Amino acid sequence: MTDFFSKVIPFFLLTCAWTFRVCGDAAGGAAPWRTLTHVQNAIGVTNYVWDGDSLCFSNGQNLVRFYQGRRRSDVNGTTVWLNALPDGSVSGGNWRLSGIDLDLLQFAVLPQEESALKPVRVILDPGHGGDDEGARSKNPVIKEKDLTLTLAKRIGAQLKKAGLRVDYTRSHDTTVSLDERSRIARSKKADLFISIHANYAANNEADGVETYVLPPSGYPGTAEGSRARGWQIGNRNDYQNTLLGFSVHQKLSAQTRATDRGLKRQSFFVLRETSCPAVLLEFGFLSNPTETRRMLESVWQERCATAVAEGVLAYARKVDALEKTMAAKRIKDEEANARWRQHLAARNAKAPADLAAATNTHRSASAQASAACRPESSGMPVIAPSAMAVFSNTVASAAPVALAGTNSAPLEIDTLVDFYATGKVH
Repeated sequence: MTDFFSKVIPFFLLTCAWTFRVCGDAAGGAAPWRTLTHVQNAIGVTNYVWDGDSLCFSNGQNLVRFYQGRRRSDVNGTTVWLNALPDGSVSGGNWRLSGIDLDLLQFAVLPQEESALKPVRVILDPGHGGDDEGARSKNPVIKEKDLTLTLAKRIGAQLKKAGLRVDYTRSHDTTVSLDERSRIARSKKADLFISIHANYAANNEADGVETYVLPPSGYPGTAEGSRARGWQIGNRNDYQNTLLGFSVHQKLSAQTRATDRGLKRQSFFVLRETSCPAVLLEFGFLSNPTETRRMLESVWQERCATAVAEGVLAYARKVDALEKTMAAKRIKDEEANARWRQHLAARNAKAPADLAAATNTHRSASAQASAACRPESSGMPVIAPSAMAVFSNTVASAAPVALAGTNSAPLEIDTLVDFYATGKVH
């Protein structure tokens, strides 16, 4: 019997912990999906247009479009890739958008109130360098490490001209590890981190600009086959990352008149390990001869630098409003979480009494069914109500009592699985 409980109880605890976690997400006010009505209210529209392929929400200020069966969306003419594929269908009346995508759209992507320019410190990170050449074009020959350093210096000059403080992870052709790049940002107490790169593809016709920010905890990157990761340092800035990424990408795709490949998400090292808001920019494809020649032009380089600088300045004027909005949202979320904790406490307090009553009922029925037999002749042990109550309290204590938000480390059930799988329970 001891062996029985050593195997069954851990499994039961694990199951209950997982069940409470799933229920908590839904009942605590952090529902994972938002309906058409939620989206309309967030964008500020009273209707929508569905053409069989795309769903469009429009008013005098914003135009937002989602596509059936795709993670792509368009926000005021700029491509933004979603964290999750929209669920359901418009024609079926059950279309819905993931909660995190609607929150990021509402609070970080759509126009924010602007205030005085915040004097942010920016770290510019020219990709590669030294022993690491990065990508290389064939004709004409350009090394990514050289192009990124040139662009970084031009962007830095524009930002300094606007009155911002600028530092670099490298200012010469030197080798800098990924870990060192993030460490420089921390040591300089940077407010923003901008990693500069050039793209490369097997298809030499691929072209355009794309901007990357870190995926929220539990969501995969945009690239097909990307796996979802748990909470990382960079997830503390999910909303600021998105505001920065959209502000820069919107300017960059418009100023350069390049193909808009979108604001995307990927768990690159410098994005997940940098403690300040961070973006990674891909300015074009060194595998595309036409685009390569354009990237050599001084006019194109200066236009890119201006676009990035304008995007950073837009962020610096909007981030205070965003942070005030997020502070208010955290208070509202905590109130919802407090109500959920009270609900759990009431349910857990009631559980021992219900279990004891169920045990007594079962014992009474068993006694009636075996009236002709003496209980001690059966050889089965009797579990005292007090012991069952202790067990019930143990199960209740395994349930998470607070919901995990986007910017906090969530409870990971994997830790419990690993604990019991290694045979540590005796």
